[in-house]
Amino acid sequence: MTSIAIIPTDLECGRFGHRVSLRDELGGKAVLQHTIDRAARVEGIDAIVLLHAEGQALDGTFENPAGAPPILIEQIQTRPGDNWLHGVIASGRKWSLTAWRGGIGGMTVYDELLPAYPIHRAMQRHGAESAVVLRADWCLFDPALATKQLELHRSAPDAMKVTFTQAPPGLGPLVLHHTVAADMVEHSATVANLLCYNPKKPTIDPVGKDVNVPVPASVRDQYRRFIYDTPRAIDHLRAVAERLGDELETADAIAVTDASRAIETDEPWRQFERLPQQFNIELTPRRAVNGPIVPQHHIDLPRPEMSDSTTAVLLDQLPEPGDAAALFGGLGDALLHDGWFEVLQRATQSGLLGVGIETDLLVEEDAIDRLASLPLDAISVRLNADSAETYEKLMGTDGYARVMDNLKRLFQCRNVNRQRNKGFQGWVVPRMVKVADNLVDMETFFERWMTVSGWVVIDRAQTGRGLIPDMGPVPMEVPRPPDRPIDLARQKHRLTVLSDGRVCLCGQDWLGRLPLGSVNERSLLELWQNAPSLADEPGSAAVVCPACAEWLEAQQRLQASTAAAG
Repeated sequence: MTSIAIIPTDLECGRFGHRVSLRDELGGKAVLQHTIDRAARVEGIDAIVLLHAEGQALDGTFENPAGAPPILIEQIQTRPGDNWLHGVIASGRKWSLTAWRGGIGGMTVYDELLPAYPIHRAMQRHGAESAVVLRADWCLFDPALATKQLELHRSAPDAMKVTFTQAPPGLGPLVLHHTVAADMVEHSATVANLLCYNPKKPTIDPVGKDVNVPVPASVRDQYRRFIYDTPRAIDHLRAVAERLGDELETADAIAVTDASRAIETDEPWRQFERLPQQFNIELTPRRAVNGPIVPQHHIDLPRPEMSDSTTAVLLDQLPEPGDAAALFGGLGDALLHDGWFEVLQRATQSGLLGVGIETDLLVEEDAIDRLASLPLDAISVRLNADSAETYEKLMGTDGYARVMDNLKRLFQCRNVNRQRNKGFQGWVVPRMVKVADNLVDMETFFERWMTVSGWVVIDRAQTGRGLIPDMGPVPMEVPRPPDRPIDLARQKHRLTVLSDGRVCLCGQDWLGRLPLGSVNERSLLELWQNAPSLADEPGSAAVVCPACAEWLEAQQRLQASTAAAG
């Protein structure tokens, strides 16, 4: 069997449009050279094919490693529709950059390798039956892990047409058979289509099959991005390279993730050098619904809409371009803010990596048209039902038909925009909070919107840490052992900004009982850097964190990962 390594290579631009250079030095060697040197150590490949972007020349940018298979350089070939697929993947991945999968649409890090057309063409030209595929900025991928994936695939190519691993982004490649690449081209498919649940073809999760090459828990559970693209990923890779020193060149996935974890443990201040990657921004606490599933049905939120001055201050202080994703919603409906369009328009032009909105979609048609005109990555629609009866019972209004009409109009506007070649307009994601009163709708809701929209989210019922009754069908809150400390800052990777400008570590702090402060008084970065001292204040975490299932789950993952690392 002929096997090749295929490496899409862009010397100047990352997968999400970041301006980066693969000529940059990392640990004394160019980023591209690290990738090539590691690819040369993958056993069983007959050639390395670098697919470069149009207008770029790779000659002279790297040296051939001693004993390496032939290194071939070709320009990436594209086809109509590839830009659309590029947008679909990018918008889905922006909300899950540090996980190998879990993005909107089930997008995985392997989808960042697509579109499949240039990969398939390279396999055809070189008569390759299989390929090890990774990007050139995956400069610390593990050659031994790639070898295991290729060996597994070649041991039974008909049964193991795709092999992958649950390693963090950038540490393990994708191995695929030429027939899979051909099918992906024919159907404009994604890797998510292969590795994500499909209600039309129910099957066992691929992570439980032999096609998944296992990695230690210490590797799997290190939620970091080891790809030389986003500003924070680059900073962390540089810290890892410094920590590993002379061992960087031969470091495997275990060594890389161990070094990453050691940095977090020994130098905790590093995580406060830059703001978190994700923000949840509440423009208004108001909603047009007030049924029992709505927090505002149970509690008052006596805070004003976000003012123009607060919005301006906030957008000016969000992380450097290309390094953060912001979801505008919170407890309220962002579309009910008087200046929602101007805020979102500015946000999409601010350099934010990703921009999304949460809404009940109970608005006039002109608002739908304006919403469809914005280049958002995600429009999250809180439906909570799949019938008018359930909707009225839970949401407190008979607006189901209106929401459905608005959704229909939104999809129509998006189709028109696509025909006008405006590119991908972002994901529409229907959501349902799972409670006892909508269980009857859950199966049809899931199947309907997976077919229509391509993705749905079923949320756990939340209580604002005890502010409202738990409406979940079964108890979901797990009691926290009294002797286990609460480390707020370590486990929080998203900041919530309330409409009055207060900044909270936890999205469940609905009343702002444990704020870091106000963005109107101090900068976001100053507030974030104060998080460790806030967490250290005796009894402070007890305000919002007792019996928090999300916190406990994060602690358990950390504990398991630490134990596995020895």
